[in-house]
Amino acid sequence: MPCKGGYRQRIEDGKKQREREYEQSAERKYWLALVDRVFKTSQGMAGLSQPEKTYYAVSCLIGEVYNGGFDQFFSNSSGELYGLALDGLLEFGADKSAGLLIQAKEVLFGDELVPLDRSKRLKLMPTMGNETHPAWGKLDLLDREFYEDPDRLAEKGKAYAISHHLYKDS
Repeated sequence: MPCKGGYRQRIEDGKKQREREYEQSAERKYWLALVDRVFKTSQGMAGLSQPEKTYYAVSCLIGEVYNGGFDQFFSNSSGELYGLALDGLLEFGADKSAGLLIQAKEVLFGDELVPLDRSKRLKLMPTMGNETHPAWGKLDLLDREFYEDPDRLAEKGKAYAISHHLYKDS
């Protein structure tokens, strides 16, 4: 049932407008170009500068955790970016988010290093094939804390990208 004042429609229209603006933003265009460079060039990650690697790793972490939690981050190929993402969060000054990432790593891997090889990571993760493992509850709490965005990661990421001349804010 439509609301009498048309507020819902205005809210939806505003949301669509923001989405259209983001799709045309320098930030979005840069991200798409960066992903293309990683996946569609022979150099891949090796072809990125250190600031680009940092921005990419932190952005992947954010996207994976928001999409499916820390478990998804570590179980996908993005898990190989753990060290880069952690260093990036610290460089961003996102200490709370870095702490959450470390805690998630400890839940899944204990004191072990996070393997770069995905199949090795999956073998070590207690959540793989075990939907009742206590790690799920711990990860859920960490996911929720991350979702609260204690470090305002989007703002820090944008400021980092601009300060390293990865793209210009329009």
